[in-house]
Amino acid sequence: MQKLTAVLAIWGAIGPMIGIIVGHFLTRSWQQKQWMLDQRNEEWRELLTALSTSLRASLKIYPARALSPEEQREIVEAQAECFRVIRDRVFTAADVKALNLENRWSDAVRHHQETLDAPRLGKAYDGIRLEILGLATRID
Repeated sequence: MQKLTAVLAIWGAIGPMIGIIVGHFLTRSWQQKQWMLDQRNEEWRELLTALSTSLRASLKIYPARALSPEEQREIVEAQAECFRVIRDRVFTAADVKALNLENRWSDAVRHHQETLDAPRLGKAYDGIRLEILGLATRID
């Protein structure tokens, strides 16, 4: 009986400490996972913003309209920024690579510049956007 009392006394002193340590590690693990999810979501948002900015800039190119030097610079800068964002992903890099995003968007923009086919560019953007939204809202 004395041994049981001693064990219970020791457990009464050590048990809460063990509970605190276990709770700390569980909370830390959850917070790290949440931080990673937040980073992924932010990268997806940045990518969507860059693509939509690139789309808007590209749509300034249409038949029978001369672009000012400022508009030309804006288009070049929007395209460059878009491709920088596509290439510099960290938390979504594997998904971006699997989507073949850089090549698909480059082909769509190039086709638009050559043919001025705005509906096709819009469809390419919509398709990419839907795929990104599917990945961004996926729960692993």
